[in-house]
Amino acid sequence: MLSRVNRRPALLIRWEDLAIGIQVAAAFVVSFVGIVAIHMVLINQPLERSLWYGLFWGVLATVVIVSGTRTERARRLREQDPRAGD
Repeated sequence: MLSRVNRRPALLIRWEDLAIGIQVAAAFVVSFVGIVAIHMVLINQPLERSLWYGLFWGVLATVVIVSGTRTERARRLREQDPRAGD
């Protein structure tokens, strides 16, 4: 049983339980919009260049977010059921 300190937040549990396609779509949209906004507002890049940067870095950020989520979920499941690796 997880102690109160080690309990995972409900939002994290719902995120991990989503299908991988939904995780990819959601992570890409959030990453793309955030990166485009950063490039336009903070770095003062033109719209077209910001969109290209958003596409490039959005894909990379999506891969990192989704692969990290899947890896951590698999690790937690292995720790909860040590017999699963047999």
